[in-house]
This record gives sequence, structure tokens and C-alpha cells, in this order.
Amino acid sequence: MVWGGSKMIYFFIVLQSLLFLCMAFHDWINIPPLTDLPALRKAHSLRLRLLGSCINGGLVLIPLIVTLFYISSPMPLWARLLLTGIYGFLTMGTITAWWIPYFGGGYWVRGNKAGFEEYRNTHSFLPARGSNVVPNTLHVILHLQIWGCFGLSLYWLFSGG
Repeated sequence: MVWGGSKMIYFFIVLQSLLFLCMAFHDWINIPPLTDLPALRKAHSLRLRLLGSCINGGLVLIPLIVTLFYISSPMPLWARLLLTGIYGFLTMGTITAWWIPYFGGGYWVRGNKAGFEEYRNTHSFLPARGSNVVPNTLHVILHLQIWGCFGLSLYWLFSGG
């Protein structure tokens, strides 16, 4: 099947585009109760937030551009490996930063809970698990988007693009 011949590719582009917008701007747009910008500003400097937005946004923008470049032709192996590698890296980041501490606890950095205090007053639908970090609703949405992109990139990697 030609990469661009599947309607699934358009879903992938929309998913990546929404993920890019979320990753690039979620530290800048206050959407209570999903974000708490005053707490975020208190916990992280302007420089750190800019750096985080550029890195996180860039990590999603690269595969989005590659996907758009190959939308009407078969995606070469190097490009499919790139997409799978980036989304695999982001998937591991979500699991180690949020889900292992949520289910297993024990994630401490610089004397506080991995800097997650800035999310204390944001909405979360998951139940608390003792004093473990609880992924808030916005991050659950981001993680589902990342995992969806990873799953689709694995599909195209193993199906031959």
C-alpha cells in the first residue's frame, strides 16, 4: 500500500499537528483547570519553559514535516525509523516521568516530587495512589497522542510504509 494512499495517514497528520500545538504551547496558554500558569511560572524560569517548548515542539515537528513531505509517495525506511525512534523516545519519556511514578512511586528529584507541584491544582480524573505523582488530564491527553503516533509509526515501519 502506498503511504499516501491510506486515509489513516490523514488521521496521523491531524494527530501529529494537534500534538505539536499542545507540546509547543501548553506551558504558555492558561486553560484552567487543565493548566496552572502561575504555578508553572513559579516552578520554572522563562528560559526553562522556552527551552522545553522548543525541544518538545521540535521533537514532534520533525516527524510531522517528514510525514507531510512523503504524503503522496512511499516513505523510505530511514524516515519510518526516524518517526518510530522519535515517538518511541517520547513514549519512554512519558512512561518514566509520569506512569512509573504514578503506579510505583519513588520518583524524587531535588527533594520534591520531580517538580510536579506546578500540576497540583490542575484537573485529574485518575485516583490518587498514596503520595505518588498523579498524571493530570492534560498530560494524559498528551500521552495518548504520543502513544497513538508511536503505534502508527510502528505500523508503518513493519508494514513497509
